[in-house]
Amino acid sequence: MPAAGALLAALLAGAAQGHDEGLRTQVEQKIRLSATLVGDRATAQRIAASGHVQALAHLDEGRVHQSHAEDLLARGDYAGARQAADEALRHLGMARRLVPDGTLKLAAARARHEQQLASVERLVDAWRARGGGDGQSLTDLAGLLGQARAAAQEQRWDEAQQRLAQAERLLLEGLSRTLGSTTLDYTLRPATPAEEFQQELARQRGFAELLPLALRDLRPRPEAVTLVERYSETSQTLRSQALQRFEQGATEEALVHIRSATLYLQRALQAAGLVVPPPNGNPP
Repeated sequence: MPAAGALLAALLAGAAQGHDEGLRTQVEQKIRLSATLVGDRATAQRIAASGHVQALAHLDEGRVHQSHAEDLLARGDYAGARQAADEALRHLGMARRLVPDGTLKLAAARARHEQQLASVERLVDAWRARGGGDGQSLTDLAGLLGQARAAAQEQRWDEAQQRLAQAERLLLEGLSRTLGSTTLDYTLRPATPAEEFQQELARQRGFAELLPLALRDLRPRPEAVTLVERYSETSQTLRSQALQRFEQGATEEALVHIRSATLYLQRALQAAGLVVPPPNGNPP
C-alpha cells in the first residue's frame, strides 16, 4: 500500500507539473501577443492623435495589465498572469476598435460602394431587359450613376452611396411600373397551356427577383418583414408544387399553383411597402 500511495503521488505530481507547463506556455503566448499590440507604435500614435478619451484610457489600461502580467509570470503565478494578459488584450482591443485604421475604413467603404454599384448595374440590366425606362428616367438614372462614380473617384464614399441609393429607388419605381404594364399584361396570348405555364412561371420569377430589392431599400418594419417571409415561403412551396404538377403532365393544376405562388409574392411585396398592380390575366 505505501508503494501504491507513493506511485499515485508521483503520478499526481507529474500531472500537475504537465498542467503548469501547459498553462505557462499559454500565458507566454498571450503575453507576447499583448506585448506586440502595446509595441505597435503606429496604432498608439493614431489613438493618441484621435484624442478619443475612452480609447486612450483603454490603451493605458492595456499597458498596465500587460506589465502586471509579465511580473506575475516571472513570479510563477500563471493563473494570475493569464488573467492579467486577458485583461490587457481586452483593453487593447477596445482601444483599437474605438479608433479604427483609416486605411481599413477606406477599404471597407470602397468595397461597399463596389458591391452596391454592381447591384445597381444588375438592376439596370433587368429593367432594360423588360423594356422599361423612358427618356427622362434614363437620363436621370445616368446622371445619378455618373455622380456616384465621380464621388467614388474622389473617395467621397458617403455621397457616392447616397447617389446609388437614389438610383436604386428610381429603378424600383420603374420596375414596379414595368411589372404592371409589361410583365402582367401579355400582348401575345399563349397558344397552349404549356406556353401559358412558362409565361406565368416567368412572371412569378420576376416578382421573386424584385422582393429582396424592396426589402433592402424600403426597409419595412420587423412585423412586416415577418409577414413578407411567410408569404415568400408559401410562394416557394406553391412554385415547387406547380413545377411538380407540370412535369407530371397536369398542366392545368400547375397553372393554378403557379398563379397562387405569384399572388403570394404580390402580397409579400405589398407588405414590404411596394405598390403592385393587380394582375390583368386570370386571377389566381
